[in-house]
Amino acid sequence: MWRIRQFFISLRNFWYFRKEIWNFRGWDYNFQLRLWRKSLIPLRDSILNGYEVRDPRMKKVQAIQEAIDIIDRIIDDEYIDVAEKELGIDFLDTTDAKESMKVVTRSHELANKDWKRLWRIFEGQNHAEYIMLLDRYKIQSQFQDKHDDVWNQWFDGTNLRGWWD
Repeated sequence: MWRIRQFFISLRNFWYFRKEIWNFRGWDYNFQLRLWRKSLIPLRDSILNGYEVRDPRMKKVQAIQEAIDIIDRIIDDEYIDVAEKELGIDFLDTTDAKESMKVVTRSHELANKDWKRLWRIFEGQNHAEYIMLLDRYKIQSQFQDKHDDVWNQWFDGTNLRGWWD
């Protein structure tokens, strides 16, 4: 019975990822990002409608949505356009090499910022920071069941390993 169920789950998954699978090319990271982006959507929706306590659940949903948005920007690769608007320079029409380099440099800065933020979202927070914060809170006040308050203030919803419901 479980094999039949697994077969239908596999068909459903194939149908869900059909566009990404059809367009997949193994030589470019862009196609892996498209698969990853597509897989984050049902995860986000599952957590959004899940059973976890509201505050941390919504922080996770926001972090997942931010990751999806960043992946969209990386896939669309419109960093030159954004840099042009920021700097007020038309990259294709300028004949000044210094202005062209400003646009290219700024577009690389924007792309690198997105990449770093994406991996920071997946990596999550450093739990040692929470332990230090908790210890500091214990020293500064009478610690009476305030663990959840400290956690809610510290936790930002990041960490791919904690995204489940």
